Amino acid sequence: MMRRSLKQKRTILKIVLILIYIILVYGITEAQNQDNEKVKSKERWISPSKTAINVCPGGIVFGFYSANLEHLIGKNHGIVLRGDLETIPGTYSDANIDANGKAIILNYRYHIGGGLNSFYAGTYGRYRKIKGEGMTENDGFDLSLPEFTIGLNAGKRWIWKSGITLNFALGYGYSFDNLKVNNPSVEAIDAIEVFRDEYTFMSGFLGELSIGYTF
Repeated sequence: MMRRSLKQKRTILKIVLILIYIILVYGITEAQNQDNEKVKSKERWISPSKTAINVCPGGIVFGFYSANLEHLIGKNHGIVLRGDLETIPGTYSDANIDANGKAIILNYRYHIGGGLNSFYAGTYGRYRKIKGEGMTENDGFDLSLPEFTIGLNAGKRWIWKSGITLNFALGYGYSFDNLKVNNPSVEAIDAIEVFRDEYTFMSGFLGELSIGYTF
């Protein structure tokens, strides 16, 4: 019953994220139409900055550390390189799996309004690897869970004339992984499956609320 409930929760999450993405894309389209109308009377300020460095301070509370760099090519094409580090407490299964994850993300963004300070939509690829160890009633085990995700994302970057920038993005994609464990006992595999359901069911999700500086 627990796993069935988790599967239902995962399905609901996917539906909600897809709806958020549709609404966001619709908002971007409407914003662009409004910008086109306003441009006739008043030109929108476009930041001259070509590079932005951002960090996600809110994630530190949850043991999640993230930083990224975006460089704008021309007026519309942004290339983002991001690195994540996550510490995972041993509370996601009875085996007390103590784990950590590292990820690298390559993201392409098309800035619809031109300049870094605009709405954007794009695609991303993420490689993440979770490593950890746990203990069943009979034995211990080590696990490695490499994972690759490819998906779509959209968002908005604000830039003040001082160079301070705020970025918000949401995305979702398809993930696939390849579990490696040194002790493939029934107890160990069951504990890892619980861990995957409890912690990694959001693997396809990509989010960002970050602050930084542009130049």
